[in-house]
Order: sequence, then C-alpha cells, then structure tokens
Amino acid sequence: MQASGNTSASVIVIGMRGSGKTFIGQLAAQTLGWTFLDADHAFEEFHKTGVREFVHANGWPAFRAAETELLKTLVERHPTGYVISLGGGIVETPAAREVLREYGRSKGAVVEIVREVDEIVQYLSEETARPQYGEPITDVYKRRQPWFDECSTFQFVNYTGVLQHEGPPFDKVSGSSTSPTSQSFRDEVSRFFHQITGLKINAADNVAKGKRSYFLSLTYPDITPALPHIEELTVGADAIELRVDLLRAPKDKETRGNYIPPTAYVVEQLAALRQKTTLPIVFTVRTVSQGGCHPDGAEAEAFALFDVAARMGCEYIDVELVWKDERIRDFKKRKGNAQIVASWHDWSGQLKWNGSAVQEYYKRAASLGDIVKIVGKALSLDDNMALRSFVSSVEASSNAKPLIAINTGYGGQLSRILNATLSPITHPLMTTSAAPGQLSFSQIQTALHLVGQLPAKKFYLFGSPISSSPSPTLHNTAFRMLGLPHSYGLHESAAVDDSVKKIIKAVDFGGASVTIPHKLSIIPLLDELTPCARTIGAVNTVIPVPGPNGTTTLLGDNTDWLGIRNSILARLPVDMSAPDVGLVIGAGGTARAALYALRALGIKRILLYNRTRSSAEALISDFPNYGVELLDSIERMPEAASPTVVVSTVPGSATTLDKNQEGLLLSRVIFSSSKGVVVDMAYKPAETPLLSLASAEQGWAIARGVDVLLEQGYEQFAAWTGRRCPRKEVSKKVWDMYNGL
Repeated sequence: MQASGNTSASVIVIGMRGSGKTFIGQLAAQTLGWTFLDADHAFEEFHKTGVREFVHANGWPAFRAAETELLKTLVERHPTGYVISLGGGIVETPAAREVLREYGRSKGAVVEIVREVDEIVQYLSEETARPQYGEPITDVYKRRQPWFDECSTFQFVNYTGVLQHEGPPFDKVSGSSTSPTSQSFRDEVSRFFHQITGLKINAADNVAKGKRSYFLSLTYPDITPALPHIEELTVGADAIELRVDLLRAPKDKETRGNYIPPTAYVVEQLAALRQKTTLPIVFTVRTVSQGGCHPDGAEAEAFALFDVAARMGCEYIDVELVWKDERIRDFKKRKGNAQIVASWHDWSGQLKWNGSAVQEYYKRAASLGDIVKIVGKALSLDDNMALRSFVSSVEASSNAKPLIAINTGYGGQLSRILNATLSPITHPLMTTSAAPGQLSFSQIQTALHLVGQLPAKKFYLFGSPISSSPSPTLHNTAFRMLGLPHSYGLHESAAVDDSVKKIIKAVDFGGASVTIPHKLSIIPLLDELTPCARTIGAVNTVIPVPGPNGTTTLLGDNTDWLGIRNSILARLPVDMSAPDVGLVIGAGGTARAALYALRALGIKRILLYNRTRSSAEALISDFPNYGVELLDSIERMPEAASPTVVVSTVPGSATTLDKNQEGLLLSRVIFSSSKGVVVDMAYKPAETPLLSLASAEQGWAIARGVDVLLEQGYEQFAAWTGRRCPRKEVSKKVWDMYNGL
C-alpha cells in the first residue's frame, strides 16, 4: 500500500464526480491538520478560466492533457501535508494513470472514494459546475471503475444505503435499520486517514500498553441487523472481528458449508460496520480445516479478500499458517499499516503446549505476523496449566511478540480468562459464539476479580455542593454493565482538606472527578498535569498512574473541554466540514475549557462576551494565541463574523429574553448563521432562554449541560479504566435521574 513510509506524504483523492471527494477531502485535511487542495480550482487559477469554459473552447483531449500536466505539477510542488482532490476524469488518460500508480508505489496514498452509482446520478443531475459527459453516467462509471481501482492504493466507501436491512429484527429487538450520523461519518473519515497515513494507527491501545485486551467476534451471514446494537455488543471490547468466511450474500443466504462471499458484498459489510464503530477491525477469513467456512484450497481467493481489507484500512488481518510463507510475505509488502495476526488452530486436542510442534508454530507465526495466535483444545485442567507455562516462557523473551494463546471448549475457559492479548469474547445478545467456551467481557472481569487479578477500586467526586450530582449514577452504571468490581461515591468538603488527601493516597483509590470549588485547589496535591489541564488552568479529573515498584503518580487532567468538543461534533451538520466562527458567553473557569475546545475544533475566529469586561480581558490575556475578540455587545456581531458554534458558560438564570427582566438580554443575532450548534453548560432549567431562542431557529442543533456532563464523564471513565463507557445505557440512567424518573 503506502510504500514510502512517509507519514506526512500528501494524499491524493480520486473517484467519480459526485462521489464526495471534495467534502471527504476537506474533512480529511481538517482532521490531519493539513491543507486541502482542489485540482479543479487549481486548474482554473492556472488557466484563468473555468473547466467548463476550457472544454468548450479547446475540447476534451486538450483538457485531459492540461489536467495531466497539472497533476504532475501538484505532486511535485506539494509532496507533503496536502490532501489533493482530483477531477473524476483524471483516469481517462494512460499518462495520468501512470502518474497516479507511480505516486502510490513510491510516495504516498492514493485514495479512491466509492459511492453508489444511483446516488452519483442523482447528485450529477443537479450539479452544473462541470460540463456534461455526453453519455450515460452509468456507462462512464463502468468504464472508469477498473481504472480507479488500478490507480488507487486505498478505498474509502461513501455508502449510505448499505445500512438498510431486510429481514427479522436482531435478537427480537426492533429497529434494525439505521443511517449514518454526522459524528459517525466524521469519526470514520478521521480514523481512515489517520490509519492509512500512519499519523495515528488505530490499533487497540491496550495491546501496545501490555494491558488486557479483547475482541468481539461478529458471527453473522449479514451483520446489518446487529449494527444498531454494536455499542451494546462491543461493551468492554478493544476491537471487533468480522468473520468474513461466515458472510452470506442475499442471493446465497441458504448456502451452507464451504463458501467465498462476493467481494462487493464484503466491501458493503465493511462499509456498514465502519459507519457504526471506529473500533479496530480484525478481518478474518477462517478456512474449513481451521474451523471456518473458507475452502482450504482457495488461497488466491483468500488473499484477494485480504487485499480488500488492506485497501479499506482494516487494522488487523488474520492470516492462517495454512497458507504458503511466500504468499504471506508478499502480502506483507502491500498491507499498509495493518497488522497481521498469524494464526493456527488445532481442534483435535492433539496440540501439546509443552511439545515441540507448538514451538515451531510460534516461531513461524512470529516471523510472519505482528501478533501470534495459537488455539488448542483443553481436555483437562492440566492443558490450561501447560498453556500458561508456554505463555510465560514466550513472554520471558526480550523480542516476544504479542501472543493470543487459548484453549477451546468448556474446559478451556480458564485460559480465556487469563489470556492477556485480544481475548475473543461473546455477548448475551448474540445467538451464536465464534467458538465453544467463549465468555462475555463481564464474565471474564467477574472471574478475574474472584481469582485476585482485578482488585476493587474506589472512585469519588470531590466538591461542594454535590448531593444532586448525576456522576455516581453515570459511573456506577458503567461499572455494573462491564462487570467491574469498582464503586463511585461522593466526598463533599468545603476545602481540599486532610480527608481528600487521605483518599487520594489510599491503596484502593481508583480516581476522582473534581468540581467547584476544588478545580484549582486540588492541583498542589497532584504530581503532574496533562498539557490541556495546564493550558486551561483547572483540573476536573484525577488519574492514579501506576509506576515501577508499586509507585503511583497522581495525574491531573481536564475533560470538560472534551465534553464541549464532543457535544459540538456530535451535532455539526454533516455538510459542514469545519466551523469557522465561535462565540463564548461568559469568562469564568468553564469559559477557559470552552476556548480550548473551540480551538481544538480548528476555529480560527473566536468571539467572547462577558458582562464584566475586565474579567473577559483577563481571560483573553491568558489565551494570547487563540485569536479571541472581545465583544462590546451581544446584540451586534462584527462584520462577516456570524458564529456557527455558540457556547454559553453562564447560569441559565443569568440570561433572559425579556428586556424588562434582570439579566443578560439575548438576541436573535447570535443565530444569524443559517445553521450551527449551541451548547448551554447550565444544567437547569432544561430549557434555558438561550436554548429556547435556538430552538426557534431552523438549522441549529442544541446541546444541554447534561449532554456535556455525560460526554466528559465518558472520557473520565475511559481514562480510569481503559474501557469505553457504555453510553446508551448510562445516558438513559442519567437522563432518567435528571428528569426525576
């Protein structure tokens, strides 16, 4: 795939006109922190005329020749830090195709954007900026598609229709169809482009950290019925396995036994899964002899599927040792940043963990893969003890690779509990598991606690007053759902006194949330601060970080800004690549987090209003490089400065829509943009004057204070446990509490 290994090498985006190249390219550039360059605009600037006009005046052949020369110029002048979107017809000429192939071979990524042809036809029927083809769009699509595939190293699938499902609902739960959200789409764009460039590999963090990690195996012929339940199914999981050999295209749904799913169907399934989760994907094609359905002799077909996985940016690809070493090594050259899980399964019970054969399997797997997976079968408890002895001997090696070593069957469950690297798990909602003896994440955590491998920790909220805080509901619900033995309680005190000091020094201290009035006074008790906490100047999260020889470092973090940022991102219109102007109301501690959040979103122009001007000026002085402009009045905005993101950090009671009432009088001018997102940090009332005003404006989405509390709480939970918070159930419990249910 990416041959150069240069993480800053510019990315070229190709595909049919109407596939979404411009919008996706803009999002990619934004998330990478690069510059977006549209080749059509560059063409018009260079030739001093529009594409349509150039074609009318000179003809298509002249345009194609000029387009190719421009391509050569762009890749020469912008070798790094750019996302370059090309016209759909760039692949029409052999010369341009050779430039693209060479770029993909030796320099950087060439990404093909794929979209369903019917959607492209609909879009192009409304688009007028470029000349018409003069032939049916479907014919153009069919002609160019092989060239797009030939010239690209990666493929981003911009499908929406694949999420529709026909058939019975999943596990008797209704609501089987879904659609992508702006947040999920943005997350996938970010994941994909970070993964393929290598700027941020989307690997399971816990694997790299040497902590326990797990993956859920999807064992469905069609995964779309499970998609609305992915969050529930993957609770506790670090990755998700797509069992490609178990997939069945609709036309083959009655087929049993040996089967190779059509490539197009595999692509659709992957695309659908990507729209619902950014968890790393383990792409698995299990052969019949290894316990799956892929024909044993179909080596070429298996590697063709592996190529699909690599092109679509899958993070892990399970490659069995039944295949030839030469074939595996050849694939390693084109796998991009994917990691190979070199696997061997013995279902006979003949594999002995203390024998010479398992040593040979390990050596071969370690030479071919990034992760080694060896699966045996437990016939007795002694087989699990022998497995543990084998694992210990491997881990004692200085150059040992991560090892998945388990025994199947009921008798092998102990090995699954104790396995540390990417243990396969199931979930109660799933009707079938990938292998006998699989346990759920919750079951494994309960077992680990019982055998002394997972001590119970105590978590707290520090502050005053805090009696009505929803934080205990949030975190205790999450602990319960994941089977973790921890507890979260309140510790109210007027000051950071000796009682707080005693708690954070206790052996069973797991972490703490910090609220008013302790966000500053807690800092002297901490050993380190994260960069964001240092910049914001406040701490709302304390994280005990284990060190060598039983030592612990107390780390101060701030997740308030993440709560604000995530609440905004979840509500941004899908066609808004990046908000350009932000408005922050207030100048207190929360306003500091708001400024940091808006800056992190890439907003270059930030407006600030506070009724007390001196406080606002002091705040601006603490953020000298943020481009913050002080407003004299909330009723007047500077020229060409209509905000698309608004964050209020003042109490709801301090604002009003009635000029005859005391408080900050809000004006509709705040929402002069046609669309945007408003965040009100006030918890009560549920409908603040600001939110009431925004609700009357079409195109504006709202986020309440509780929404932000939840988002920052999810981030706290992940920082403490290394696990994603089960958002759906936690959110329901917190909102029920908030509404007095």
